[in-house]
Amino acid sequence: MSGADATSVQNKSKAIRKIYNHSMKRFIVVITLLTSLQIVSAQEKLSREEALPYAKAVSADAKQLNGTPIATDVDAQQPVAIKDADYGGMVLPQKNLKAETIAQAGETAVPIGQLWLQKLTPMRNGEAIAKDRLRLVTVRAEGEEVTAPQCALAVRRKAGGNLELLVYGKSKEPMLTVALKPMDAIQSMPLDLTAERDGDVGNLTLKILGKYQATFSVTELDL
Repeated sequence: MSGADATSVQNKSKAIRKIYNHSMKRFIVVITLLTSLQIVSAQEKLSREEALPYAKAVSADAKQLNGTPIATDVDAQQPVAIKDADYGGMVLPQKNLKAETIAQAGETAVPIGQLWLQKLTPMRNGEAIAKDRLRLVTVRAEGEEVTAPQCALAVRRKAGGNLELLVYGKSKEPMLTVALKPMDAIQSMPLDLTAERDGDVGNLTLKILGKYQATFSVTELDL
């Protein structure tokens, strides 16, 4: 092979390697994007008709439903529920919940409803809240029994004047406090719930009457 031919072969090899490397980089980018879409994804929201049976199940035992550490009186006809495979969450609003009630809240907790979780526990400072701090109750439906965290929800105004969401476990002291941020939207239910999954963590956003919202994290509950 002449020197010119050898140089031509080398140039072709370099060109092929360059095309291959470029193609591989694009392939890796595509795979990364697809994986990210699988890890960070919005969770399925149930229709009201789909959510009502769950609300009926948790409200079947009135003593249990109303046995939260702060008094709540929820409307089981206005549930909002989300799910992701075996995991899920549902909010039930306090009856006759009004924006004025929240706006006028002081340092005393004002109940706004309940949060029910399925195989999940809230997180605080990046760590799962232990099950011994949760109010764990037994729900019976269709001949089966399920243990689920029942969290009373309330709001109060901090000394500095800002509102915060209170999430209760089994104690009269909240196990989690989250800043309430103002918003301006129209929502069909008094309480709305959305979630995005990021690996082993779910980020829940609770929206209240289209006027306030708070975001906090949940993760798998080890029972």
